[in-house]
Amino acid sequence: MFEKAPRVREIAEKLIDDHHPHLRDAKDLIEYYIRDDGGVNWAGKCKKCSAFERFLTGKMFHIFVIAPAFEGWPMEKLRALIDHELCHIQRKTGIVVIDPTTGEITRKEWASKDDPENWLIREHDVEEFSDVIYRHGLWDTGIEKFAEAVRDAEYQMTLFDVQHEKELREAK
Repeated sequence: MFEKAPRVREIAEKLIDDHHPHLRDAKDLIEYYIRDDGGVNWAGKCKKCSAFERFLTGKMFHIFVIAPAFEGWPMEKLRALIDHELCHIQRKTGIVVIDPTTGEITRKEWASKDDPENWLIREHDVEEFSDVIYRHGLWDTGIEKFAEAVRDAEYQMTLFDVQHEKELREAK
């Protein structure tokens, strides 16, 4: 069973305002649901809607939280789960204007929110065992990006920021 979740929406929209600038003008494209656990082995899930689902709902993404997490988790853990699911939503960049003299970005716009081709499901940045990292170091680029972001924790750089800055350096 599924039911719309206005409380999850409220939490998510605050997280969007604070941490997800690519979603600020697209809040209306995400719907939030509480799902009874029904034997699923996840606490939250983000799904990009199919063309038919977009036709029926007018939404681009659905985010699901299972009832036991919504009802029983402390607020900070629930916020982290919702933030995690929002991180799965990736949007293409539209226009980027770089000052030719300084190399600084002077303007950046996101691609149109209404084109489904501009939206992607982002996979996890790191999926590895600590044992493998211990034995082999940061052998995978995803793990290297993660380590860069952790090292720069004072700035609170995200992995998306690390990748974006790398692409800008390579474009120069």
